[in-house]
Amino acid sequence: MGKDILIVHGDKGGFGKSTYAGLAIDYLIQKGDESVIVIEGDKKIDDVARRYQGMAGVTGMIVDLARPDFSEEAILGLFEEIERAGGKNVVINLPSGGSSTIDAQAEIVIPTVRSLGYEVYVAWLIGADEDSVTLAGESAMCREADRKIVVLNEKEGNPEKFPWCQSGFRKEWLESGGLEGVLPCLTEQVAIKVRRLPGRYSNLERSPELVIVERASVSRWVRKAWEMAVAPLYEAGL
Repeated sequence: MGKDILIVHGDKGGFGKSTYAGLAIDYLIQKGDESVIVIEGDKKIDDVARRYQGMAGVTGMIVDLARPDFSEEAILGLFEEIERAGGKNVVINLPSGGSSTIDAQAEIVIPTVRSLGYEVYVAWLIGADEDSVTLAGESAMCREADRKIVVLNEKEGNPEKFPWCQSGFRKEWLESGGLEGVLPCLTEQVAIKVRRLPGRYSNLERSPELVIVERASVSRWVRKAWEMAVAPLYEAGL
């Protein structure tokens, strides 16, 4: 894999962006990447950076990407920090409403990312509503990305019944080279525990905080999520 910046998008909250970002970081570590940068776009909710805080090879940054006045100067400052840190793989966890910042500045973001030698990846999280489909169609980052994947969050219901599957935009997305994946869900009881425990998701299969059946459930969930929603993006074309 080369250098890439993954933008975990979706524009709406509650569809699993933080979970997906955490799984992507875990996947990169598992693949042997020794330098991952995670950028939290909401300074009030830094759950992904906290999960990996203090872990060797993972650098966490908090940049307020929820600001309505997010400017060209702020974008250039953000990428100066990325260049200084020198990570091979970057994961940006966007806040709700990220389109008003990142997408609005796409004409600056895309060339800046590429000038630093990175490819642009976008994971767009979708739930069981039509708004997330409409917003995906309006996203400049989705249009310009080198690789992109729509991720249907199984927690929201049966993905086959999501408006995305019946939308005309789905055909356009796939024909343009866009990918499609599913984020599997955990039982709520296990999910609550997982959210509370720090560190890599894949390491929780050995956590003493979970009983044996819960460890097995988490292990199965991680591998299924990687296979269905993360690996297709990073391994596309290989």
